[in-house]
Amino acid sequence: MKHRFCSYYSIRVILACTLAATTGCATVRQARTIQKGEQSPPGERLLKADEVGLSSNTVLTLDRALEIALAYHPSVVEAQQSLAAATAQVYQARAAYWPQLSAGAGETRSTSNTQGTPESSHARNSFNGSIGLDLLVYDFGKTPAIVRQAYARQIAASENLRAARSDLAYVVRTAFYNLGKAGELTQVAADAVRQFKTRLDQVQAFQEVGRRTRYDLTKSDVDLGNAKLSLIKAKNDESDARAALNRSLGLAEEPGYTPRPGMPPSFSMTSAPALLDKARRNHPGLRALQAQERAAYAAVDEAIASLYPEVGLQAKYGLTGGSFPLTWNWSAALQSTLQVFTGHRQTWRIREAVAQLQQARTRVTAREQQIYQDLQNALNQLDSALQRLPLTDLLVKQAQESVDLVSERYKLGAASAVEVTDAQVALTGARAEQVKAKFDYQAALAQIRHAAGEE
Repeated sequence: MKHRFCSYYSIRVILACTLAATTGCATVRQARTIQKGEQSPPGERLLKADEVGLSSNTVLTLDRALEIALAYHPSVVEAQQSLAAATAQVYQARAAYWPQLSAGAGETRSTSNTQGTPESSHARNSFNGSIGLDLLVYDFGKTPAIVRQAYARQIAASENLRAARSDLAYVVRTAFYNLGKAGELTQVAADAVRQFKTRLDQVQAFQEVGRRTRYDLTKSDVDLGNAKLSLIKAKNDESDARAALNRSLGLAEEPGYTPRPGMPPSFSMTSAPALLDKARRNHPGLRALQAQERAAYAAVDEAIASLYPEVGLQAKYGLTGGSFPLTWNWSAALQSTLQVFTGHRQTWRIREAVAQLQQARTRVTAREQQIYQDLQNALNQLDSALQRLPLTDLLVKQAQESVDLVSERYKLGAASAVEVTDAQVALTGARAEQVKAKFDYQAALAQIRHAAGEE
């Protein structure tokens, strides 16, 4: 009875260990917790403005905006989880180098009727338990090729994370500059409204004493109305720019912060080939494609290795019997398996892997071309903005002088209302171009940094 109890207990222990290994570990508990989503961090859920200290009393700088976005934006969080998944795949691939240990236990109750003997419903018990060991000895480089693919995909995921951060930083900078530009253009439009309102008041006073005609009053009223329409459009554009910046921060609300543009970064002009050489070394998107090319290269090795046999070691220890104590046995075998014919599946798999490798190389080449074009376009925009900056300063100065001169002439009756309107519209346009040139310069710098692969 004692032996029966020990053998039966051994089977229960094997079964309990198996269940514990699959359901009782900390990884499973963590997975279940994440699965419920009760403690999801920002990025997996919407970020709240108060979580990052944004409110109507906050002055938001570009550095702070970048810090918030890079920490909580869903695109970065998603890339981080892609890297975590790729890292897990590396460990899964490397697991093939380790012995594979398995355990099993069972109890069967069945009849044992045979032909030519009286049939009976009497059933007998049969017990079994076993522990097995499988070890890969050699597979002609197939497993190392799979591991290299996993490592290459991990590197690609890491570079994709850098690319996501670089892309997001560019989006945040662009949105921040667009909001600053929209805010200053709103101020220009508001100044124009005040100036047209002042002129309307003057014309009304002149018209009351008979120094201006009814047409002048109507003209001034219409000009004020047009200026108000321009102000409404400018405010709408500013609201759109603010919404775009909020989204780039990972928000789905309006905290009411006040953006504070900083000094534009310094930049020394350089050639596109020099920047392209830097991008080839550092650009995360290009490096990710190069890692994918290495994964495709290893996939060719894997496909070729599949043509050869696999050699493995198998060992097993088991207990079986219909009653206790059970009988034990062990076995060990060195086995080799080879697929002799699969309908040419393996050769076509090699051709597929080769084609995918060529595709990967093509994507690398195409990305280098795209980077060069992006850099050239950004340099052209930067050069254009640099040339426009002093020109717009001069135009604003001349337009202001023209407004002052025409206004004095209008007071004396030597200029018409149309001339005053034209001068004021020219000043507003010159100020708007000045604002656009300043922020286009900053946007071009951001585009260069992004095209060169900087974060």
